[in-house]
Amino acid sequence: MKKIFAALILATMLLSVGCGDQAKDAAKDAQQKVEQKADQAKDAADKAAADASKKVDEAKDAATQAADDAAKKADEMKADASAKADEMKAEVETMAEDMTAMMNERAVALGGVVPGASVEDITAMFGEPISTEGDVVTFADGLKVVLDTAKKVKSISTTANTFNTPEGVYVGASEYSLNDACGPADSVRKIANGAEYEYISGDKKSVVVYKAQNGVITEIICSMK
Repeated sequence: MKKIFAALILATMLLSVGCGDQAKDAAKDAQQKVEQKADQAKDAADKAAADASKKVDEAKDAATQAADDAAKKADEMKADASAKADEMKAEVETMAEDMTAMMNERAVALGGVVPGASVEDITAMFGEPISTEGDVVTFADGLKVVLDTAKKVKSISTTANTFNTPEGVYVGASEYSLNDACGPADSVRKIANGAEYEYISGDKKSVVVYKAQNGVITEIICSMK
């Protein structure tokens, strides 16, 4: 009986030792799995951080490139604006020079007749006058001449659309065409329903006056100053 009891105790002790080893093995396996999972999680976190850092760098590069492109575009626009400003300045200067030359060379005449011409000159051009009243001589087609004491043309005028000035302006033309044809007037006087525009000849000896009413030139007068 004692032998059987001892055998049972020995068997129990052996069984207990075997279970302990299995528990240790299971704990070790569990620890290894936890460590493996932790390593995997760390690797995944490192990869995510690397990817995020790469995307940040890419975003920084894109932002830098965009800033460089914007700066380049701004420089190009600035250069274009400067070039256009220079072109406009050159055009304005050219226009000013042309306008000055035109004013310096401006001739005052009507129908080819200039103030200071003789009666004989006009008669040779238009024939005999149709009427003479003192110093006022009227020719065909509405050309009216005022003579001075020396029988020279003091002034010549018309209200008909038959005669042009050297710039091509005629009675009936638009008031607003004067600036394009003759440039800015030397003086402007207001009259009923319109204005009188005065242009002085380049030699400062004569003047032409355009009378305009309701937007239309109604009379042209060329005279000695």
